[in-house]
Amino acid sequence: MKKLVSFSLMLVLLVTTFLISGCLPPNYSKEKAKEIAQAHQKDALGWFEKNMPDAKPDKECEAYQTGIDLLGAVKGEYKRNGKTHKYVYEYTNKKMYVSEGYDDTCKIVENIVLKDFGYTKEESEVSFHGYQFVAKNENDATRRRNPDEKQPKEIYSYQEKLMPAGITPEEFAKALLDPDTKEKFDFYIHLYRDGFPEQQLDKQKKYKNLGSVWCNRKIDLINEPQGIYEKVYLKKEIKNRYYHIVKISDDLYGGYITQAQMPKGKDGVSYKYNKDRLTLIIPDGSQPIIFSKKALTLVHAFKNGKGDLIENVAEEMHRAKKGNISGYHQYSTELFIKDDFSHGYQSIRVPLVKGVYNYKILGIFDLDYWKLKFFD
Repeated sequence: MKKLVSFSLMLVLLVTTFLISGCLPPNYSKEKAKEIAQAHQKDALGWFEKNMPDAKPDKECEAYQTGIDLLGAVKGEYKRNGKTHKYVYEYTNKKMYVSEGYDDTCKIVENIVLKDFGYTKEESEVSFHGYQFVAKNENDATRRRNPDEKQPKEIYSYQEKLMPAGITPEEFAKALLDPDTKEKFDFYIHLYRDGFPEQQLDKQKKYKNLGSVWCNRKIDLINEPQGIYEKVYLKKEIKNRYYHIVKISDDLYGGYITQAQMPKGKDGVSYKYNKDRLTLIIPDGSQPIIFSKKALTLVHAFKNGKGDLIENVAEEMHRAKKGNISGYHQYSTELFIKDDFSHGYQSIRVPLVKGVYNYKILGIFDLDYWKLKFFD
């Protein structure tokens, strides 16, 4: 949903996003990238002619770059058996990576891992982030992001939906799941159950490419207003995530989620409420969250350190079904809630308000509602 924020806050967020996303000057020139594409185009086409003669690669290719770094590889597409596939050719070691067979590899890995853990497909899913290969550093700039950082001779690619050419998905899956594998192919398990299973640390450690296991418990908010909603099984520790929700009205429930230890009893949440105002008081450092049987427009209003009024519209969480699990919906990517509600909202955590969140509840007869709808 839309958010009303001050210009200065927007500027800070934009600058932060710009820096985090890696929008830095590249370590290579456009001329160098063009030079590599022209110099190694014949190498890539020659590989297809020798190793995959039934494929029809495009005549043109591009240098492989990550936005900041230039790798010793070229990329393009080819047609085979009526389908279009992507490829990356790493010319230093004459290695070809293709998208053909990647999806089959993921399915094989998923089947093996879930069977090993004893999880069914109805209650779980495996997410794959992609394959990373190593290629020669072809940057023509010597600038370093860290003055103490040595310029690497080789650089990892993006996480790509690719696999090495010349082997079957079965062979590649076996290599990825080998305890001594050196391949980088990150994947994660997401599990949805009535309760939390015991961590199978020995199996997590066996699979080097398995990042973590995320377990979300199915929650009946009305009958169980507080507890642990998620456990993240890491290889070094287990992280718990807590929720605490109270009934505000027949249609409205509110509270918080947090990674810190949850306060005991009912002292963790209090509120003041009438038809168009809600004050939600939650532990400082936690994130406010609201569930409703009706669609709402909630505006969190507060004054910043300078006394300026800041207004943020509470964002409605994405609500989705998961697999064959009936009677529950997942909100955002975290909470797995029984179908007593049709809408869920969360606000950004604001340290300045010290856990006291004042909301305006706007309806169609409020001027601010129409301002938000048409002018923001």
